[in-house]
Amino acid sequence: MSLDVTTETRDGVTLVILGGELDIYTVAGFRQYLEGIDAVAAPLVIDLTDVSLLDSSGLGALVSLLNRVRAGDGRLGLICPHRRLRRVFEITGLRRAFTFGDDLEGVLAGLAEGPASSPATT
Repeated sequence: MSLDVTTETRDGVTLVILGGELDIYTVAGFRQYLEGIDAVAAPLVIDLTDVSLLDSSGLGALVSLLNRVRAGDGRLGLICPHRRLRRVFEITGLRRAFTFGDDLEGVLAGLAEGPASSPATT
């Protein structure tokens, strides 16, 4: 399968919408796509709603992005309404590193509360 990536700007938020599989086969293209995104100018939200598979290489790309955003004092949130994907973050100990929400409004509310408390490592 493949990974579809699109970007939208909504109310001053950069929204990166993913669809498909974020895995070892697609992560290089995802990382390259992210290089063209200004990760600190506006809040950045990654929408995982239509992601069907997330493996360790995809997690690594998200952690790298989180570290890049934090280094520039930016904000990053994840739209992740599906328990099966959130479970991946819980199992790996990354659940507290990211700000989650079931939709854009939920993520923005979480980001307004402040950054997640745990540092991320790659």
